[in-house]
Amino acid sequence: MKINAGLLLLFSVLVISGCSGKTDSAQTGSVLEASSSSVPKRYELKSGIVYYEPTELMGSKSVETLYFDDYGRREARETISDANVMGMKMHSHKMQITDGDYVISYEIENSVNGKDEASKEATRTDMKEFREMAIMMGQTFDPEEMKRNFDYREEGVEEVAGVNGTKYSISLNKEKPGERVYGVLYKKISVKSTFGTIVIKAKKIEENVAVPASKFEVPAGYTIKDVNLEEEMRKASQSGEE
Repeated sequence: MKINAGLLLLFSVLVISGCSGKTDSAQTGSVLEASSSSVPKRYELKSGIVYYEPTELMGSKSVETLYFDDYGRREARETISDANVMGMKMHSHKMQITDGDYVISYEIENSVNGKDEASKEATRTDMKEFREMAIMMGQTFDPEEMKRNFDYREEGVEEVAGVNGTKYSISLNKEKPGERVYGVLYKKISVKSTFGTIVIKAKKIEENVAVPASKFEVPAGYTIKDVNLEEEMRKASQSGEE
């Protein structure tokens, strides 16, 4: 599943559109200090909020909300999850912010049986090298050839949350061409994704609305720890080989 997700991410980038490190004290409103002017537009809407339907997987129920501004150069994903496993009630509330070249993740709540164990530490990752690598790969690979390799198909138009989006599908396994991943894009925003029995679907879209600035800020009281993406990817690769 991790391999498939990685391939889908790469395909999307090229075709369709505790960790170690130093720590800093968070300063509300200026924590990212990133210039997003050099980052291309991600979406065709200046700002918006996308509310997704709840998803359930292995006893866990999650609800996600997407906030974005400046055509997606600033984005925040808020995820609230609840699970009840073998008598243990778990609740989590997390944020992931993308601003320019930086991605910051932090917990608001992380409770087990009512005891909150949320960390007051946010991780910050510089994604500039990853973006540059994706651009270089985009120059190396022929998008049309990649579409053929993934058997990319445009499936027409599908209505999701009251808007008409472009439906597409790809195959991540040539040995099982019937097992396809489906998606719907509206103004380059993912409003529906289907991975087998897992469906992530928008239920409401608010276009060009004012998004609270606080959604793109780390609250006061958190420390920021920088993460070396290349090092973490190397660790993950070594772990997968074991």
